[in-house]
Amino acid sequence: CEPTTMLSQNFADILRHAGIRHGTGVPCSLFTPLVDHMTQDPQLDYISAASEGEAVAIAAGLVTSGNGAFALMQNSGLGNAINPVTSLLCVYRIPVMLLVSHRGQPGHADEVQHRIMGEITEELSRLCGLTTNRLRAETFNAELESTLEKGHPAAWICSKGLFEDQPNRRSRPLEIFTGEAPWPQPRRLQPQLTREEALGICLPLLNGRGKAAEPPPAVISTTGKTSRELFELDDLDHSRENRFYMVGSMGCATGFGLGVAHGLLSAGCHQKVVIIDGDGSLLMKLGSLATVGSLRPKNLHHVVLDNGAHDSTGGQPTSSPTADLAAIALACGYHLADSVAAGDELADTLERHLNSPGPTLLRVAIKTGSRSELGRPTLTPPDVWARFRDFLSRTKPQDALVREVKS
Repeated sequence: CEPTTMLSQNFADILRHAGIRHGTGVPCSLFTPLVDHMTQDPQLDYISAASEGEAVAIAAGLVTSGNGAFALMQNSGLGNAINPVTSLLCVYRIPVMLLVSHRGQPGHADEVQHRIMGEITEELSRLCGLTTNRLRAETFNAELESTLEKGHPAAWICSKGLFEDQPNRRSRPLEIFTGEAPWPQPRRLQPQLTREEALGICLPLLNGRGKAAEPPPAVISTTGKTSRELFELDDLDHSRENRFYMVGSMGCATGFGLGVAHGLLSAGCHQKVVIIDGDGSLLMKLGSLATVGSLRPKNLHHVVLDNGAHDSTGGQPTSSPTADLAAIALACGYHLADSVAAGDELADTLERHLNSPGPTLLRVAIKTGSRSELGRPTLTPPDVWARFRDFLSRTKPQDALVREVKS
């Protein structure tokens, strides 16, 4: 049947009434009126992501920080987002809403590249574990209320012609900035620490015992052995509520951390956020550095443990040794970036970063390998998320919580 139409203003009002003021994504032309509306309404917030998977991670971070959020994408981009949808949203049960355009919808003329995805869009969304609806003006409000009450991630498939208003984008002059970043001095780094030793050196600052990190920062650790080692170092008793251990969702620690940091700042909270990343994970979604640089969250600090290998899968090499990750971060708009290898240099540099306005990036050259008896976090993913979400909620100023309740 033909889709009913609606104005982007009306759609945004429904979202606003439900407490959803944040959106992110890689847009399809179908969503142009909505994106234009959100970028022009000062009470709404839209983040342009570098990839659909990154958009899902950013939205997940925003929701975790107490802000309702959606991620939008063309259905061709649903393929790029399957991993974070299944291993982040569904595994942790993070109630993000997805808006997915239906290009190549059967019975509708479209470009040839959309045919196969158009045939399987709704089925694919359901197979990923998402509560899936066809977006219609007359049913959306009730569906959204029901979905938010259940607290599950969900998707709405949007037909062409859904938004009846025309694009209304304000023109803005394009300025491209070059040569702003101070180039790092050439160095040759020889790893001196294992990953677990490097994490152990960072613990006092991650736990808020150093002067640079009072109260303790929110800590997001990437998938694989990084999260496993960080958990085993000092969270076997489940006492480190400021930790989010990522399982799966490789490449998404940056986007998730950005969503958390941006969401906290939007609520007037300057809580520090530390992302502990790996070289393989960072390289997988390197475009996330540009998204961070475009927003420049002052509370975001990025630590990359770089062993030039996919250590969790057998030590296969990555391309990081020939990529100056610190220089790339600076070129993307990070405020500060350094590379270190020695333990004393790591502790001093991390403290300096945490005392500096973000975003910052600290690349730490480490050795490959880990303990053979290394275990895994004994908290379930939903429990990890709920504990971390509650920690973030307690860090917010009281007036910010009042504003959220009123909204």
